[in-house]
Amino acid sequence: MAQRRLTERQKRQISANKSQKALGADADQHHGTVMTHHGKEVIVRNDAQEMISCQLRQNLGTIVCGDSVIYQYIDPGSEPKTAVVIALADRKNLLEKSGFGGKAKAVAANIDQMIVVCSLVPKPNSYLIDRYLVAAENLPAQPLILINKIDLLDDKNEHVVNDINSIYEAIGYRVLETSAIHNTGIDELQSVLADVTSILVGLSGVGKSSLVKNLLPDIEIRIGEISQASYEGKHTTTVSTFYTLPTGGNLIDSPGVRDFSPVKLNTEQILNGFVELRPYRGHCKFANCSHRDEPGCAITEALETGAISLQRVNSFRKM
Repeated sequence: MAQRRLTERQKRQISANKSQKALGADADQHHGTVMTHHGKEVIVRNDAQEMISCQLRQNLGTIVCGDSVIYQYIDPGSEPKTAVVIALADRKNLLEKSGFGGKAKAVAANIDQMIVVCSLVPKPNSYLIDRYLVAAENLPAQPLILINKIDLLDDKNEHVVNDINSIYEAIGYRVLETSAIHNTGIDELQSVLADVTSILVGLSGVGKSSLVKNLLPDIEIRIGEISQASYEGKHTTTVSTFYTLPTGGNLIDSPGVRDFSPVKLNTEQILNGFVELRPYRGHCKFANCSHRDEPGCAITEALETGAISLQRVNSFRKM
């Protein structure tokens, strides 16, 4: 007889039931935060700041960087210590992206702030920035835009920086400008990262790794601790990794992407992700307005008066 597949809802219920049992069970259970994921194992940091390599109990569902978990030691007296994750705590949120075939792929959990990193090289993609902002608004998490490699600024690309600042600051988003090479803007970045859990997201090549090295002077030591816990001897850059910053706060370094799309958002959620379009909800002539060419569309009328950006409206319509 074929094994019955569990739905995601059933997996979450099983995980919740195990969490309740674990919380009321014996003292040989420990809480920790998932630092990174290596194959069928996760690296968990406990309250004593130890890195523990953990296997995953079946039917827990997807566990990702930033998750809070409960684990038990397999052999408490062994060195290095190994354990098994037995339960997943409730999440504040979960960042997912559209993977192969449109299937949801989890990136990280329990995020307070999303830092959307772009750079002068490669040139920023406004539609990609908007998709990240929509994802952040729907988590919800505080979005922030960061333009890196500002040391490459010249007369030919100055308009790129000006356009990003004018469009996004006008609708309430903070825009930072940094250079990892010249250490420009790093102090300001540290201040916005303090006391929250942030994630760096963006295309490959925008300089996220260089920023992390500036923020974490002992990054090689921290990578070494994770590598030792995972028996790998090297850091895997294809997975998200969780770090605690010396200046306060936590930082999740996510791998660079070629593209990003939020997962399974309906029209109302997409509209919610465009903060400047929210006031026009419910003000169109037709309840089922597609916000394209119908008469009496409140968004089209606002666009004609210059109240909202054409670039942002085009992104909304494309999504």
